[in-house]
Amino acid sequence: MRDQFLLKQYINTLESAALCARLSPNGNIRWMSSSLHKLLDIHYLKQTTAFSAFLHQDNRNDIMDAIKQATDSGEAWNGSLCLNSNSRSNWCRCMAIPLYGTDGHLTELVLLFQDISREMYLDELLHEARFDQVTGLATRVDLLNDLKRVGTQCLAVMDIRKFRSYADYYGLEFGDELLRQFSHWASETLKSKHVKIYRLYSDKFALIPDFRMIPNLFEDHLLSFYQSLLSKKFVIGSSDIALDVAIGMGVGRGKQLQLAESALSKAKVIYSGYKIEVVYEKEFMNENKVNWIPKIQSALTDHRFVNYYQPIKSTKEGQPSYYEALVRLRDNNHDLAPGLFLDKAKATRYYCEITRSVIEQAVLTSEQYQVAISVNLSIEDILNEETVSFIHYVLAEHKKAQLIFEITETESTEDFTKIQSFAKDVRRLGGQIAIDDFGVGYSNFSRLIRLRPDYLKIDGSIVQNVLHDPTSASILNGLISICKELRIPIVAEFVENEDVNTYLCDQQIEYLQGYYIGKPSPEVNRVLN
Repeated sequence: MRDQFLLKQYINTLESAALCARLSPNGNIRWMSSSLHKLLDIHYLKQTTAFSAFLHQDNRNDIMDAIKQATDSGEAWNGSLCLNSNSRSNWCRCMAIPLYGTDGHLTELVLLFQDISREMYLDELLHEARFDQVTGLATRVDLLNDLKRVGTQCLAVMDIRKFRSYADYYGLEFGDELLRQFSHWASETLKSKHVKIYRLYSDKFALIPDFRMIPNLFEDHLLSFYQSLLSKKFVIGSSDIALDVAIGMGVGRGKQLQLAESALSKAKVIYSGYKIEVVYEKEFMNENKVNWIPKIQSALTDHRFVNYYQPIKSTKEGQPSYYEALVRLRDNNHDLAPGLFLDKAKATRYYCEITRSVIEQAVLTSEQYQVAISVNLSIEDILNEETVSFIHYVLAEHKKAQLIFEITETESTEDFTKIQSFAKDVRRLGGQIAIDDFGVGYSNFSRLIRLRPDYLKIDGSIVQNVLHDPTSASILNGLISICKELRIPIVAEFVENEDVNTYLCDQQIEYLQGYYIGKPSPEVNRVLN
């Protein structure tokens, strides 16, 4: 008698603690444990309540059909299902056990549940970490795992040139749809080449081969992909969008992503996808043996940042030519190009000090030779209050200096507002404004009209390709037409040979710059070539 009493208490304890329920043959709930009551957040249960009422409607019918099919066959059913409560949904693993009477008919269905909501939530988080929500591409998490699994020495990083212009002009939804279409097309195009694409962030993607491909073959595949992109247009609504990309490739036994990022930085300033920039591990390690920060600090202290000046030649009689100031770091008997140190300086406060050094030298040179000199400014410079105050002071104190400030077009609306304010102050003090690297993107034109710069420098990729690329020629003709209407003189960079020079003169471009016109020199020549 005592054993039966203890057994009954034991059964009651298990039933109250476990997530379980008993159903009638027609699927109504006869009994539900206390724990299941709490999970579903219900306080009162009618005898006629159907179990299916608690199943998520998306798979309710499928679950009930599967359970019925199992019980008709005299078997238990195992599976996962989603139970809806008054306040939330709960994922459970479920076992449905049929009980039969002596006549063989189903008398009751016992359901045992295991709450797996936390596991499902963690799976969702893992899936979100592994796969990008906009494009569906694998992310950096899978990239790092696949790098180890494949053991490849090659990795490329690809950046869509001036992608944010589309989002600024058309809106974020348009930008997301463009990313989706590009990602799907790129994934399918690269699949045949045994190359997988991953989204890193924003408009930046990583590419790796799916086996240990030799670097030369991987580079050939990247070039082939770029050629395919040139003839591809993405249709969104009534807009046909042609994209351009910069691609950097890293080769090494380790740090492939870092190597590729370094190569991408070089690719972005070359203005051509016809050549994939490649950085090898050995080369990278040799370059980065130098600790640039102390060297930069020392050069500022000793005034060893020097200006080189590249001529910008007017194509019209009576129009004065001018020069662009380009910084170099004088190290013993060598003058080092900015590509070696400027990116390192950007992460420090020394970057804006270098800019101020360039401006100071440009002012004195302009006054001495009575020529206009342009100085490059980044958005970091314009956002630096000390640098802006220095520019205001220089313009106010050196009235005879002729300074032009070249600003690389920013894709941020907030930054553009700062540029507008900066340009207004500079003009009030006698300076001029030029927009650099213009010609790629769609937000440019509305901002061009609002800013009305004194000069417009065309993106170098257009000039380099203008003789053999009809699209570049069409863009150039469009820019010429718009600038003539707005009365903004155009400066064409990267004029490297006589054929390009002749073509641009025929198109009545106002100013030309490039090695064909003259190379950068530490001395300003008063007579241009």
